[in-house]
Amino acid sequence: MKTFLLIDANSIIHRCFHALPELTTPKGEPIQAVYGLASVFLKISREDPPDYAVAAFDRKEKTFRAEMFKEYKAHRPPTPVELISQIKKSYEFFDVFNIRTLNLAGFEADDIIGTLAEKFKREDDLRIIILSGDLDNLQLIDENVFVRTFLKGVSETILYDEKGVEERYGLKPGQLSDYKGLVGDASDNIPGVPGVGPKTALPIIKTYDTLENFYGKAKKMKFDSVSSSREEKLYKKLLEFEKQALQSRDLAVIKRDIPIELGPLKEFSWIKPDSVKLREYFQELGFKTLVKRVDDKPQMATDTGRIATDIPGNAVFFKDADAALKTEKSVTESKDALKIGFGIKSILKAFKSQERNFSPPYFDLGIAYWLIDPDLKKYDVENLSKRGDWPLLYSSARKKLKEYELENIFENMEMPFIDVLSEMELRGIGIDVEYLKKLSRETEVKIRELEDGVYKVAGLKFNLNSPQQLGEVLFKKMGIGVKGIKKTKKGNLSTAFENLETLKEAHPIISLILKYREFFKLRSTYIEPLIRLVGDDGRIRTTYVQTGTATGRLSSQEPNLQNIPIGSEWAVKLRNAFVADNGFSFVSFDYSQIELRILASLSGDERMLEVFKRGEDIHTATAAGIFNVPPEKVTAEMRRAAKTLNFGIIYGMGAVSFSETSGLSREDARRFIDEYFEKFPAVKNWQEKVKEEARTFGFVKNPNGRRRWLFGAVSANRGVAAEGERIAINMPVQSLDADIMKLAMIKLYKELGLRKWRDESVRMLLTIHDELLFEISDDIIKEAIPLIRDIMESIYKFSVPLKVDVAVGKRWGEMGK
Repeated sequence: MKTFLLIDANSIIHRCFHALPELTTPKGEPIQAVYGLASVFLKISREDPPDYAVAAFDRKEKTFRAEMFKEYKAHRPPTPVELISQIKKSYEFFDVFNIRTLNLAGFEADDIIGTLAEKFKREDDLRIIILSGDLDNLQLIDENVFVRTFLKGVSETILYDEKGVEERYGLKPGQLSDYKGLVGDASDNIPGVPGVGPKTALPIIKTYDTLENFYGKAKKMKFDSVSSSREEKLYKKLLEFEKQALQSRDLAVIKRDIPIELGPLKEFSWIKPDSVKLREYFQELGFKTLVKRVDDKPQMATDTGRIATDIPGNAVFFKDADAALKTEKSVTESKDALKIGFGIKSILKAFKSQERNFSPPYFDLGIAYWLIDPDLKKYDVENLSKRGDWPLLYSSARKKLKEYELENIFENMEMPFIDVLSEMELRGIGIDVEYLKKLSRETEVKIRELEDGVYKVAGLKFNLNSPQQLGEVLFKKMGIGVKGIKKTKKGNLSTAFENLETLKEAHPIISLILKYREFFKLRSTYIEPLIRLVGDDGRIRTTYVQTGTATGRLSSQEPNLQNIPIGSEWAVKLRNAFVADNGFSFVSFDYSQIELRILASLSGDERMLEVFKRGEDIHTATAAGIFNVPPEKVTAEMRRAAKTLNFGIIYGMGAVSFSETSGLSREDARRFIDEYFEKFPAVKNWQEKVKEEARTFGFVKNPNGRRRWLFGAVSANRGVAAEGERIAINMPVQSLDADIMKLAMIKLYKELGLRKWRDESVRMLLTIHDELLFEISDDIIKEAIPLIRDIMESIYKFSVPLKVDVAVGKRWGEMGK
């Protein structure tokens, strides 16, 4: 996804001016605001370089808001002369940095940004990030628009999305201007309603959404002698200042349709500035520290060739698979030549397809930078090249891997793992295409039957796949009760699964709709794509993304074979489309409760360790503990609640989430969590220790050294800090789970190769989180199963044993133990 950076220039310059100590150029001119601005953008260009960028400025002329309300910002002192000169200089900075600037008389920078966001937010594959020194732009946030602002000074930032706004204010972004209509905004001299603060305004806006809705209701209210005089006074005051409240709201609203010529998106394309020009500019201003931070200008390497700067003399860079295939065998098959590039897996697959060797050692730059910063998202050549040329990327990655103690996991886990994945992707898995086509026809019939059933009950035809039309039919035409139903971002009643699920008893049509959606998704998301993607040889091939998650787990795409449904009747039918070759059987090896075993080992909780050592069921043991009953008295419902809690604890789940997922009241959910930590106290102690590490160091590590940065854990924003702590709790467990699976796969790959079984008799086909699916020759299946299970169970030594469950079948949906 590409990024369009909208810069609220004046607010950032003001913040830098006041946050940084006085600084002057060699000529004695004040310059700290420009220095701060430059520092911020150097950091952005390294860490999250945009594809498009623009800087919006205020103008000195009176704005439409000042015409509307003469006191708007009238209390502010005159802008210091030292700041005015730096605002002018900032235009020079943006010019050097290749960022277009915009301003428009009568409007503020916020209005330009609002108009830009409104125009371009619906572009395909584009996210908009607003960079601002204040919080006024939060009202513009939606699913494609985000706001990055500063926490402390100008060095630490926070990225707000819709959830972040709700966590901070308890309101949706679109409600913030109505909220300001009541409470005002002292920084802009917006009055609001006298005496009305957040405690009063928040419930009003949450209840009524807009001021118009509130005042429409308030005018109809009647107070009798029993009514609270305080409440009556409040409503009278709100009604008295209705005009002022509405005007205050209008002052706070950011315009999204101002008359400014913008042009197409491509006119805002951002190209990294010429390093020579940037250095000269910084030297002229006396920014010695920033001169050192300027990267060399990115340059394309030739197809192949030795890199002679600060990397080993035996290193060869490969631009892509085509370039590698043109290289002499003496290089590609050499075990001494270090092969550097992006997407080494693609190169390996190209070589294996031609039965050629591409020998290690490898150095995949994308994977290296993913280990260094696993939340960066973009690890491809296009994005990382913005940081510098190939030698710089390699040498920087080497230094960071060493500094962060990640060399071992990179060289002995992630690089060997590339070989394993390349072979699995090339092999694919067998598909019974005719069976799948038959399943497609059957589901199409079911979809039509359910569709007709819905239309008959509703009394009209409509687009069942349109949430808006469905909502109108259910809630307006049919009058189905809406109590407790959440609204969408646009204010419509939501027809999402969780909402309809709560209405199943309200009307028979709801069950029909849910069933329709189940079959529609089954056919459109799974059956039809699988038919399209199957190869001429009757096998389907997924692509595993090694850098797809921050914890080290793999993701799967085109198609995603890690999310094939399981459990239901039709899920089984779908899985039965996956078939083993003649003379072979599928064998599934699934780690049993591995995350809980990891939690027990990391926390050292004696009670939990004993449960696993005795081979008892952890969910039954947990249920017995929190419900205070003997294990034999634990019911299926109790065990289900305990299972939810066990896995929820790993993810830092709180009482609210536990209540929603288990069906318990919040009070019971909170009590059960307290009981849980009483029974397993070392788990709580371990979690607190991990959270403290995140707050102290800004990251957490698993026992292998894999790390994840968590600066959010020290955020002043409670919601952001809580999310950071939740991630901190989960990361060591989930990442170690991923590492164990990778280590097992690497060892199995080597062992099967040594036995000459790999590919001929034993084929590793899929990895689905904690499960490995093999295709094994029936001739050696009895010999292979114990070997594979033993390797998987002994790959990592814990305080408790790892346990692997095995299932066998000719079709994936018919696996039996």
